[in-house]
Amino acid sequence: MHANRRGTSMEQPRQMKQMRFKNKVAAILAFTLLSGTALLYSNSTINSIEAAAVPASNLAVNYNANKAVSKTAAREITMQGISIGMTEAQLVKKLGQPARKDMSEYGFKWYIYNKDYKKYLQVGVSNGKVVALYSNSTGWTSKKGIKVGTSRTQVEKLYGKPIKEIKKGNTIYRYNHVPNSAIYAVDNTYTTVFYDKHRKNIVTAVQVIDKQTELAFKSFHGKPSKELQQSFERQLLDLANAFRVQMGKKPFKADANIANTARKHSQDMSKRDFFDHKNPDGKSPFDRMDDDNIEYTAAAENIAAGQTSAIIAHEGWINSLGHRENIVGDFARLGVGVAFGGDMEVYYTQNFYTP
Repeated sequence: MHANRRGTSMEQPRQMKQMRFKNKVAAILAFTLLSGTALLYSNSTINSIEAAAVPASNLAVNYNANKAVSKTAAREITMQGISIGMTEAQLVKKLGQPARKDMSEYGFKWYIYNKDYKKYLQVGVSNGKVVALYSNSTGWTSKKGIKVGTSRTQVEKLYGKPIKEIKKGNTIYRYNHVPNSAIYAVDNTYTTVFYDKHRKNIVTAVQVIDKQTELAFKSFHGKPSKELQQSFERQLLDLANAFRVQMGKKPFKADANIANTARKHSQDMSKRDFFDHKNPDGKSPFDRMDDDNIEYTAAAENIAAGQTSAIIAHEGWINSLGHRENIVGDFARLGVGVAFGGDMEVYYTQNFYTP
């Protein structure tokens, strides 16, 4: 997601401040909201999504767990031996208990397997069945031979043209494709292939959602809750660390103090309806860190707004050079804060620092 409120592409360059600390860096990420009877998101991570002919205020989560799994289990994509349609018991027998269970925007639970970031995996489970998969590691395969590192040209040769719309009830959701992802209807799933434009558009991650689960989700965003907020925060830490490990870097250490700083900024953007590193009081990320007694020699901040999930926010950041540099930079600690509300529905902040 890389657009500002004026609907034009923008990236703030790295900024250096010479005070009593060094290497203070900030990058910016925004998301577009257009007026009218529908929401239009300019989204360079997954796709632009438009709900045709339905006012945004009438869009609501309509998730029915009992109808979540397609009768025909998807086998095109397998992640560490797990595929759509398997039972929860089969999943646990194969991979063991997850590190935790996170809420998803769809309403199912993500089983998070993060003990080894080289094998990072999220498995969506609802009503005792696997309904979703996501990984940005190398531990997945496809029958057609697609994997991390496959070129976009090869994916398109094997899968053809991405889909342009999905009809959900009386609403048509249109998908306007962008350079760094594509959605395919494969084996009763909607499979999103994410590309890394900074590595010649190779495949960097994949998300698989059971067809009936996707069709039941008649909204852009999940129902706001403390559980979903905390789930997004935890996932953004894991996603950053899995990507860092993939790039040969050490994982960040989670930092609750700076996560509180990040969360307060997301809450402030939500409550006062602004999107910027500098708040209406003129305080920068580094002022906020100073206010919270964060002692640092180097620090940075990424922000995002409107993205429908932690996965989408993360994939957008890594395809934006300034944000990517922060994620793979030489910082030691990371704190993530998420808040719902405001014009953009959801706001994300990542604060990085080295003591």
